[in-house]
Amino acid sequence: MKKYDVIVIGGGPAGYPSAIRCAQFGKTVLLVEEFALGGVCLNRGCIPTKALYTVSEEIAPSKYKGIEKIVNYDWSKVLNEILNDVILKLKTGISMLLKGYGVEVIKGKAKFVDIKTVEVNGDIYTGDNIVISTGADSFVPDCFKDDERVVTSDKIWAFQKLPESIAIIGGGFIGCEFASIFNKFGVKVKIYEMMDTLLPGKDKEITGLLKKNFEKRGIEVNLNQKLSSCEIIEAEKILISVGVKANIPELNGLVADNRGIKTGERLRTNIDGIYATGDVNGKHQLAYVATKEGEVAAANICGKDEVIDYSVIPEVIFTDPEIGICGLTAERAEEQGINTIVGKFPYSALGRAFADHKTDGFFKVVAEKDTERIIGTHIIGKGSTELISFATLAIANGLKIKDVEKIFYCHPTFAEGIMESIQDLNNNSIHLPPKRKK
Repeated sequence: MKKYDVIVIGGGPAGYPSAIRCAQFGKTVLLVEEFALGGVCLNRGCIPTKALYTVSEEIAPSKYKGIEKIVNYDWSKVLNEILNDVILKLKTGISMLLKGYGVEVIKGKAKFVDIKTVEVNGDIYTGDNIVISTGADSFVPDCFKDDERVVTSDKIWAFQKLPESIAIIGGGFIGCEFASIFNKFGVKVKIYEMMDTLLPGKDKEITGLLKKNFEKRGIEVNLNQKLSSCEIIEAEKILISVGVKANIPELNGLVADNRGIKTGERLRTNIDGIYATGDVNGKHQLAYVATKEGEVAAANICGKDEVIDYSVIPEVIFTDPEIGICGLTAERAEEQGINTIVGKFPYSALGRAFADHKTDGFFKVVAEKDTERIIGTHIIGKGSTELISFATLAIANGLKIKDVEKIFYCHPTFAEGIMESIQDLNNNSIHLPPKRKK
């Protein structure tokens, strides 16, 4: 029996950062990973999907009429390059980091023996603290399971060749990202979403523009479609993207529900010495939130008394156009009794957007009317997935219109759109025509 200060179960974006942070604080750490370091995010999710997104951009026609591209690609070679030149190198990097910090790594499935003890591959290990970072798996409703055409985002990487057509059930961020990617590869795409909008809960103007762009490119969008079977679907493949199910380990007394393990702001469960981070706690299915949770859990294990703040979380969606959002929409703010003002600036009035021939999109900033505090930023268009981090900094720190107006914005950049939309909050954007007085 080997004893450690900390045992981390799961080596994904929540688990391995938690293990490293504990080691940085001088703890002895065991990391147990059943499949591959990096978890779903690195091996089948965030990273390979974004690599595929980049490839889809490469094979798309040039925006400049004077350039004619002749594109040939080999799907199997594309996947092989992503799996080896991208994923493998990043996994190797994680492995080297863990080794460098003295974290012991074991491949296998950890099973709880008691609240301080786990069994892995028949061996017994004890830890003063245990961090559960076992993630979640794609959820497939029973009514779709028997159709052999059904796949989840985890299984896309097993495609020997691209299908001629694919139906995507679920118009959330995963479904929309894959719709955008497959469309650029020439696959006929249909989306079925049970709600009345793509990306439910997001700014309605943004979701409306995304739908318009999808349909312009030949993606069929079917809203208010709650399917109970695959019978009406004629596509060669069916991608189910309706959510995930937490991988909750068996442990007597651990409080959990159908979303995940219950945790507090310090990521502690109801059992002393046991923490739950990442998708397994069901709070936010986002890799960067999982990483922050892992760091906070590690800090508390090491006596630092830190809490996590979920109040300002940015989100990025790698569709075409890209989407970056953070904070409240005007509608959500009004529901909370907050009087708002809204500033908006189109990509079609932005010099850099014209230079790149990427004029689809807009910037929208929401501020509290009485205090002029910025409470929301919503961007659809080129570069939005990078720009939103700046907006998050402004919202998280309670910056006001005057604080952000005084900053210099480099020219020509997409960031100037933030500057112009901030100025439009008080109707003084230089590059917008004067508004008619009501």
